[in-house]
Amino acid sequence: MRTIQLHIRSSLPKNLEPLWDLARNVWWSWNSSAINLFRRIDPQEYEASGPCPLKLLNTLPSSTWESLKEDNGFLEHLNEVYNEFKYYLENGVTKVTDYNSANKIAYFSMEFGLHESILLYSGGLGVLSGDHLKTASDLCLPLVAVGLFYSEGYFRQNLNNEGWQNENYDPNDPFYLPMQLVTESTNKPLLIDVNIAGQTVYSQIWKLNVGRIPLFLLDTNVRENSHESRNITSRLYSGGQELRIQQEIVLGIGGIKALQKLNISPAVYHLNEGHSAFLTLERISQFIQKGLNWQEALIATKGTQIFTVHTPVPAGNDAFPIHMLSKYLGNISEKYGISDEEFYNLGRSPDNHSEFSMPVFALRTSGHRNGVSQLHKKVSKKIWKPLWPTLTENEIPINGITNGVHTRTWLCNELVELFDFYLGKGWDAKLNEPNIWKRVENIPNSELWNVHLNRKSRLISTIPKSELSAEYLTIGFARRFASYKRGHLIFRNIDRLKKILLNSEKPVQLIISGKAHPADNLGKEIIQKVAKSIQNEKLSSRIIFLENYDMHIAQKLVRGVDVWLNTPIRPLEASGTSGIKVALNGGLNFSILDGWWDEAFESDLGWSIGTREEVLNENNRDDRDAVSLYNTLEYEIIPLYYSSKIPTEWIEKMKKSISVLTPKFSAHRMLADYISKSYLPAAKFHENWSIHSDGQIESLKKHIKNVQFLKEKWKDVQITRTELKPSDTVIVGENVSLQLEVHSPFPENWLEVSLVLENSDNKYGIHDRKDVNLVFVETDPMHNQFIYAIDLETTNPEIRTYTIRVCPNPIIFPEHLDLDLVAR
Repeated sequence: MRTIQLHIRSSLPKNLEPLWDLARNVWWSWNSSAINLFRRIDPQEYEASGPCPLKLLNTLPSSTWESLKEDNGFLEHLNEVYNEFKYYLENGVTKVTDYNSANKIAYFSMEFGLHESILLYSGGLGVLSGDHLKTASDLCLPLVAVGLFYSEGYFRQNLNNEGWQNENYDPNDPFYLPMQLVTESTNKPLLIDVNIAGQTVYSQIWKLNVGRIPLFLLDTNVRENSHESRNITSRLYSGGQELRIQQEIVLGIGGIKALQKLNISPAVYHLNEGHSAFLTLERISQFIQKGLNWQEALIATKGTQIFTVHTPVPAGNDAFPIHMLSKYLGNISEKYGISDEEFYNLGRSPDNHSEFSMPVFALRTSGHRNGVSQLHKKVSKKIWKPLWPTLTENEIPINGITNGVHTRTWLCNELVELFDFYLGKGWDAKLNEPNIWKRVENIPNSELWNVHLNRKSRLISTIPKSELSAEYLTIGFARRFASYKRGHLIFRNIDRLKKILLNSEKPVQLIISGKAHPADNLGKEIIQKVAKSIQNEKLSSRIIFLENYDMHIAQKLVRGVDVWLNTPIRPLEASGTSGIKVALNGGLNFSILDGWWDEAFESDLGWSIGTREEVLNENNRDDRDAVSLYNTLEYEIIPLYYSSKIPTEWIEKMKKSISVLTPKFSAHRMLADYISKSYLPAAKFHENWSIHSDGQIESLKKHIKNVQFLKEKWKDVQITRTELKPSDTVIVGENVSLQLEVHSPFPENWLEVSLVLENSDNKYGIHDRKDVNLVFVETDPMHNQFIYAIDLETTNPEIRTYTIRVCPNPIIFPEHLDLDLVAR
């Protein structure tokens, strides 16, 4: 049976038409006045719509609009919001001044968490992507984003009577979502095509506006495709490897083709995780069409490409059997002029030649790489060191850019009002300025406490059939249920837990939420254990499991709980951001020293669980951490919370947490780090060597020849003499001069000579390092000898160990560490 759908949109009176513009841009979702405007139309229908303003506008009867067009109060509210919206689109919140707006950044991600009504995300990775786009919009950064449109999105969760997770999928109807189909001049959908397993697969493109940032979503559900191909983008993280590799080909190769067809020419490409790494192939193909060979095109691509790795857990890193690449990508040598083996080797890790790892491929083909916390940077260096065998662990070229959150999305409205009053309006344009946040101390304790209690009451009132009380100490635990996150750790000693929770004088309650990946039965078993423990131990008056964890539930939790619990196995939590969201709302963190909390923790900001010491035995580790959890909860947290009706010390801790953690872990700070550490260097490479003219092509080819010469002759670089003057033993305050002689066949400015001072006495338990560069002094061209020198200060009595390192000069060779050329 053939059916057709006819979509009929509402017709609004002319003076209400600005509602369309507001509803078609996700900006409304982080602007409290815009949210209140749509809620004001019809509070019940607003909530029933998702909430989704576009669905609200298209489902209400005409009588609603006839009434509102005469409502002066509503019209004034609409005018205020619309003017604010137009001003934002022109000016953002604050403008980045140190980045050239001509150098567009293309940001690729498998998922985007923008709002609970737009089911394009599963969890933390997607929410981070959404916060990245919102913040780029606030900062007027010239960024475009590319992802996939999933016709059924991610699953909705419910637990059966046995506590087992069931997954249900709802359609993502574009008619009700704030996005528009990109069309040609003939009004037909603009299509791009990719070759998958010898078949042409077409995608249409949806455009979704996130403030000032366009997000382009590829969708294979078009009539030009076979039934199988139409389902490629049906669901996020559903199906096996065969479907996943097809999705990643569409995202990576198709994403680059989409930008080209849209006449968007980015200078910088940012891969958020390895899912989109196949984009490298299409970028190289474009360079080859301009006259470069594979190696030249790879260098041109690499210098402008950024890769953010998100997880140290193997299950989070996609890897495909080599035969699957051959099947789905086809003949590599025919397309790119290199053998299949040469290509496969780019994705092979040294200890596994049977699989093609997407993170390995992304690491080898991106010139800028970063982990998502300072601890994760160091863990990543250790994990991926085999890719750079001649470098020391600290030299591995992976930066650390700690995740941050979009403050306006996660901060409750009541605190926005308090901040406006006590910090001064415009505080959100100065998120990175610690002095602004010191003004949190000026907020009266009673006002901050009342806001917090009201938020907690609101949270509990929204939980159906709940026996919880807003007067009790409330702990939140919500995240993806994976085994390393240990969602069951707090139940390890059930008798002690019951004693803590059921204390009649100082009661404690726990709200838990989270989904397991559809294919993760171990994660589902942990959820089932939690559900059965609540049921069997008759703890429903103290513990609630909230089903279908999403951004809406997350917002309610992070704004309303007293304490946020986090119990991962250290150091497997790359970053985590939910605790940051709790902190900016005045909640206090209680966590394993992992991810962002490892660098954030101070005793006056929250509490730690366990230590940084590694325990290899699983049972011993879990016992240690559970005892630490119970002891800290019972002897520190609970007494402090119940110390008085308005607990002064607790509130001071809240203030300190807000004032210190909000600026340090805002997405504004995160984007500032990306700009300085990644976007600016990549954009500079683009300006120097991108292919826009014959001169730049020749410049790039000359650079590549220099690189080849470096590789051929590097074995001749030797440190031939070192000398400390006056001696290697001096008195504090006495100046020491170091001179060293280097034999080299290269010009002196091709080399960087440095001292590396390593220090293991730091809180991460992993070496810190300080590099200082020596200055070129003189040369003996007849013998290819160069002399470098540096003066060393001697401020403390100590024994220092320096490592001398000679490597290519990063100013001349931005890819210097990737060349794996080091003389010591």
